Amino acid sequence: MKMRGRRNKGSVFRQLVASYIAFAAVSVFFLYLCMFGVLIFVGGGNLETLAPYELVDSKGNVGDISHFENLGGWIEQLDGSYHVTEVYGEKKDEVTCYTMEELTEYLSTDNLVESATSASEYRGYLKAVRTEGVTTYYLMKIARDALRMSYTYDIGKIIHSQSARVAVAAVLSFFLLFLASCFLMSAYLSRRIQRPLQKIICGMERVRAGDSRVRLDFEAQREFAEIRDTFNMMIEQLDDQKREKQLNEEKKNRMLLEISHDIKTPVSTIKSSANVLEEGLVKPEEISRYYQLIDQKAGRVDTLVNDLFLLLRMEDGDYRIQTEQTDLCELTRQICADYYEEITGRGLEFKIRIPEEPMDAAVDRKEFPRVIENLLGNAAKYNKTGSEVSVEVRREGGKARILVQDDGAAVSDELRPVLFDPFVRGDRARQTSGGTGLGLAIAGKIVKKHGGKIWYERIAGENVFTVILD
Repeated sequence: MKMRGRRNKGSVFRQLVASYIAFAAVSVFFLYLCMFGVLIFVGGGNLETLAPYELVDSKGNVGDISHFENLGGWIEQLDGSYHVTEVYGEKKDEVTCYTMEELTEYLSTDNLVESATSASEYRGYLKAVRTEGVTTYYLMKIARDALRMSYTYDIGKIIHSQSARVAVAAVLSFFLLFLASCFLMSAYLSRRIQRPLQKIICGMERVRAGDSRVRLDFEAQREFAEIRDTFNMMIEQLDDQKREKQLNEEKKNRMLLEISHDIKTPVSTIKSSANVLEEGLVKPEEISRYYQLIDQKAGRVDTLVNDLFLLLRMEDGDYRIQTEQTDLCELTRQICADYYEEITGRGLEFKIRIPEEPMDAAVDRKEFPRVIENLLGNAAKYNKTGSEVSVEVRREGGKARILVQDDGAAVSDELRPVLFDPFVRGDRARQTSGGTGLGLAIAGKIVKKHGGKIWYERIAGENVFTVILD
C-alpha cells in the first residue's frame, strides 16, 4: 500500500514560541493603534485640534476650539499690557489682567504649582502674534490634569549629541528586554510543555519496541496529566489483554489435548473391538459384550462431541439465546423428577426445597435446564463420601437463586479457581469415570449468557453451587 506523504509542520514547542513572539508583536502594534485611534477620536479626526498652539494661526485667527472646549479649555486674547480683551469659549476663572510673573506661573509644566492665582488649577499656553506692528497674545488655558505636554526631538539634527545616544540605547534596551522575555518564555514552555511531551513520546517509543512494563510518571498540567493517566491505563489494559490471551491459549491447548485424549481412548477401543470381531477371534457367547462395548464407547464420543459443540456455541459472541418468562420453580421441579431415580439409586437422599408459588425469570427453556442438569449430575457422580444431595429455589434481594448442594468431599483449593474451565475434573476424592469435564464449563457459559452469576462455596461441610438470575 502506497503511503501518502505527510508534511512536517514542526514541533509544538517551536510553534508555541513563535506564536508568543507574534502575539507580543501584534499586541504592541494594536496597543499603539488603539492609542492613536483614541487621539483621533478625541481630536475630531484631526490631531492638530488637540495641540493648543495650533488653535491660533500666525495671523491671529482662532480656529475650531470645540474639542478643546470639551476638555474644559478656553482661549483669552491679551493686549500688550496683558489685559484680557476677548475670550473664546467659556471662561472658568475671573482673571482679567496678568503680570509677567503670573504668566510664568501659568506656563509652568508642573502639575503642582503653589500660587495665589488660578495657575494652581489651570495651565497656560501662550502664543504671540504680530500683525501690522502690533503684538497680540493668545493664552490657551486648560485644567492641569486634562492635557499633558510632550516634546519631540529631531534625531537627525542631534545625531552626534548625548541625547541621540540615550535614545539609541533605549531602543536597544527594549529589543534586549524583548529577546530576554522570549528566552524566559521558551524556558518556561520547555519545562511545562516540551519535557512532558518528550516523556510521552519516549514512553510510546518503548511500547512500540515491545516494552509493556513502561509507565509514565511526571508532574504536569491537567491535560498532560490526563494523557499520562490514560497512557498508563491503556498499558495496563494491554497487559491484561496479553495475559488473558496467554491464558486463553493455554486453555485452548489444554482443551485440544484433553479432546484428543478423550476421543483417542474410546476410538482405540472401538477400533480394536471391531478388528477382533472382524478376525473372528471372539467367542460366540462374548460377541454381544463386544457390541455393547463399541456402543458404549461410541456413545461417549457422541456425548463429548455434543458437549463440545454446545460449549463452543455458548462461547460464540454472536450467538443469542431465546429467553422467555418461565416459572423457575416448575422448571426445577421437572428436572428434579427426571434425576430422582439416578440420585436415589446411588444410595443418596434427595432433598428438594422448592416453594409452591411461581417464581418467574427470563430464561432460555432449551439451554438453561442444562445448568441444573449438569449441577445435579455432578453432585450425584462426585458424592462418594456423603449421603445426600439437595436442591433449593428461593428469591433473595429481588433475584432468583438456585442452590445445588451435596455433603461429599470438598473441591481442592487448587481446583476452585479453574472449576468452571473446560476439561477440569475433580481430585481423587471426587473422581469418577465417564464424565467429559465440560459440564460445569457449559453451565457457567449458559448462566453468563443469561446475564447471571454462578459460583462454588464450601459451607458448613457441604459443597454449594449457587446460580443467581435477575
